[in-house]
Amino acid sequence: MTNDKLIQVQNLKKYYKGERIKALDGVSADINRGDVVVVIGPSGSGKSTFLRSLNLLEVPTEGHIIFEGVDITQKKGPDGKKLNIDLHRQKMGMVFQHFNLFPHKTILENMTLAPVKVRGVDQATAESKALELLERVGLRDRADAYPIQLSGGQKQRVAIVRALAMEPDVMLFDEPTSALDPEMVGEVLDVMKALARHGMTMVVVTHEMGFAREVGNRVIFMDSGKILEEGSPDQIFNHPQNPRLQDFLSKVL
Repeated sequence: MTNDKLIQVQNLKKYYKGERIKALDGVSADINRGDVVVVIGPSGSGKSTFLRSLNLLEVPTEGHIIFEGVDITQKKGPDGKKLNIDLHRQKMGMVFQHFNLFPHKTILENMTLAPVKVRGVDQATAESKALELLERVGLRDRADAYPIQLSGGQKQRVAIVRALAMEPDVMLFDEPTSALDPEMVGEVLDVMKALARHGMTMVVVTHEMGFAREVGNRVIFMDSGKILEEGSPDQIFNHPQNPRLQDFLSKVL
């Protein structure tokens, strides 16, 4: 682990209906290069809103997100020009609960579309890289299949390597196993564990406490739009301090 701050979140707030619903209520956190930060908490605690704010899929009401030295919540960059959020999003891979694959395109076409269209990679290079990534997750033989021909676990593995094809600096996972049948969860978590071993910076919202304990180097517990406790997996799971966290863990472990 390094202390090289990749993302700095400062006093982030997200309000709906005026200030009646406080999805995020003053959240601050640093994510360093190489971190695997796992965000846990009850449903409705603000976990997904926090994650989706990191690449401005949710636009915060207040606060700052500094990504690789640039405050992406500002309209202008450090050079005074209009900030191009899409350029910053290219460096953030995002994996959702529901795979978001294009159903009318093959797995290989799904994999190469963004590198070719967005990054300007030539088709042959994009295909070579895509096949290499599919090999890593045991799906090279499904390159010409369509998403409907894959299981949920296979689709999610494709969604992960599709995000990796853009060569991001950080991967954001929004409950990546919650839509899967229980027997498919392990195959997706194994891919994520391998990514962590290779040093990928990751922020993971999940209900999988075993993954948080085993793979995370930092765990954040959220409730009511606030971070109530954060620390190492050992601190969070074996020595929780906050009464709300103690109560939460008593129900999920």
